[in-house]
Amino acid sequence: MIVNLLRIGIVLMIIGAVILLVTNSFLPKVYNVMTHTLSNMTISIDVYSKYLIPIYINNPAYIVVLLNNSYPLSVYIFDQFGHALAPLSYKQVHNAYLITFQLLNNGNYSLVLFNDNPKPLNVSVLITVVSQYMVGSALMISTIMDLGVIIFIIGALLVVINVLFIARYRLLKTR
Repeated sequence: MIVNLLRIGIVLMIIGAVILLVTNSFLPKVYNVMTHTLSNMTISIDVYSKYLIPIYINNPAYIVVLLNNSYPLSVYIFDQFGHALAPLSYKQVHNAYLITFQLLNNGNYSLVLFNDNPKPLNVSVLITVVSQYMVGSALMISTIMDLGVIIFIIGALLVVINVLFIARYRLLKTR
C-alpha cells in the first residue's frame, strides 16, 4: 500500500510537470499574437480641447490605450450610434496611463481625448487591440497551468507522506 502511494505520487508529479512544460511552451506564442497595434502616434492637444481618433474593429475585442508623457486625460470611446463607452480600467503605471475598453460589436468607433488641463500637451498615444479569442485562450492556458501545479503538489505531498511513513517504520523497527 505504501509503495503504491509512492508510485502514484511520482506519476502525479510527472503528469503535473509535463502539463506545466507543455502549457509553458504555448503561452509565449499566445501572448505574441495576442496584441495587434492599431495606431501609435504623438499628438498635440491644446488647452480645453478634444482630439478625435477614428478606429475600425473587425472582431469583438478589448482596446487598450496607452498615454505616455501625459496628465490623466479624459478618454472616451464612442460607437457608430454615438453611445459613449466607459473604460473598464484606468491605471497609472509610472509616467503612463493605461486605459482598457471592451468593445462588443464590429464596426467604427471613435476615440476621443479631452484636455482639461491648463497646459497644451504633446501626448504619445498607443492603441492596441486584444481579441476576445486570445483572451479566452490565455485564460484557458493559465487555468491548465494551475491544474498542473495542483497535480504536482498533490503528487509531492504523497511522496513526502510516504517517505515519512517509511522513515517512521524503519525507526520503530530498529528500536
